[in-house]
Amino acid sequence: MAESNFNKRINRYTANKLNGALVGVEDVVKLLQFRGPSWTGLYSNSWQIRVGNEKTTGTRRQGNAQPVKSPKMTPKKIKQAQKRGFIEWEISNLARSAPYAEDKKLGRFRRGFVGRKEIGNKPRTNLGQDRLTPSGSGRKGLTRRGDIGGGTPGEISSRTAELDWLPKTLKGGELKGKLRLQFKKGKFK
Repeated sequence: MAESNFNKRINRYTANKLNGALVGVEDVVKLLQFRGPSWTGLYSNSWQIRVGNEKTTGTRRQGNAQPVKSPKMTPKKIKQAQKRGFIEWEISNLARSAPYAEDKKLGRFRRGFVGRKEIGNKPRTNLGQDRLTPSGSGRKGLTRRGDIGGGTPGEISSRTAELDWLPKTLKGGELKGKLRLQFKKGKFK
């Protein structure tokens, strides 16, 4: 009986430490929301955190970026999530526009109305309005989202995040630092 209570306490302790360390994953999503493009807010609010088999997702709605909480792991969920003694976690974006927002796919980026859909002439989010970078000329037809200017003079093209923001963020030390800090707090080595 004593061993059973001891095992329960160890399992709870492990779950508490893992949940504490997963705050670093939440911080990474906040960083990606801040560094990424934000016109309508749909992309910013479509991040998903997966830990093992458990998932949590942003609001997937337009508007200012909302924090995404990581899944809360119980001892039972930890046992189910383990693969060869490890628990895998993943951060992904579920927005249909993700390949464009991440500068992986060429597209035509317009203002105002496109068909019946209103895109708007300025960003709808506070972050997008703060970081709006206009160019004195239009785009050159099919371009990557962050590649502005070079087209028709007198037209306006703009972006709310620099070109190739995602690879630059992933390669930078700030992202690793956020994870390392929280995992140290969680006492994982």
